[in-house]
Amino acid sequence: MTRMLTIVLGALLMFPTLSLAGWGDVLDSVERVDKLITNHPAPPPEQVEANDEQPQRNEPRPSAARGNDDAHFIQPDDYFINNEELGSHSYIYVSLAKMVTAPSSNTKDEGEFMKVHDGQNLWTNHIWQSRIASKNELKLGMHFIAFHDNHQKGIYQAPLKKDRARGGTWWYAKITDMSDMFKGYVTVSGNYKVGLNNIRIPIQYGAQ
Repeated sequence: MTRMLTIVLGALLMFPTLSLAGWGDVLDSVERVDKLITNHPAPPPEQVEANDEQPQRNEPRPSAARGNDDAHFIQPDDYFINNEELGSHSYIYVSLAKMVTAPSSNTKDEGEFMKVHDGQNLWTNHIWQSRIASKNELKLGMHFIAFHDNHQKGIYQAPLKKDRARGGTWWYAKITDMSDMFKGYVTVSGNYKVGLNNIRIPIQYGAQ
């Protein structure tokens, strides 16, 4: 009501010569405007949605999944191969490979394998699957497979990156001295030192 009186007084000052009929029209218009302003609902408050997916400050982001790779980036269908056994050698190099044709009597017990690092195929019957060894499984004279390309302070350590592990060099040897295990390594044939985290137990194909 106060708003309407204010509007009427303003109109009197602006239009002092307005007729009585004209004032009736002005009052009707003022009343309609007043009702419109008074009855018009206020807009609803703006909704702010919480983003549950946004990490809190200093919250670590999840690391990428490694799929079927183990800690050495070796996969369940990976094999290590060579064209000969360790025999009288101090060590031999072995290649990471995928099986193309399984050994059988029709292939003279040889299998066809594709080397991961260069894609070349090789037929052989010197085939090993493997798994990471635990400390209490290590024994003097035990054969093992280890990564070759991470040599730190005189010790061959486990691979740190997948591309290096799968494209790098692996070797096959045997443990000859375990007296330095408390230092984190064993001595192997050829008088080399291999870290305890870099030892895989070879499993001859067909012996599982």
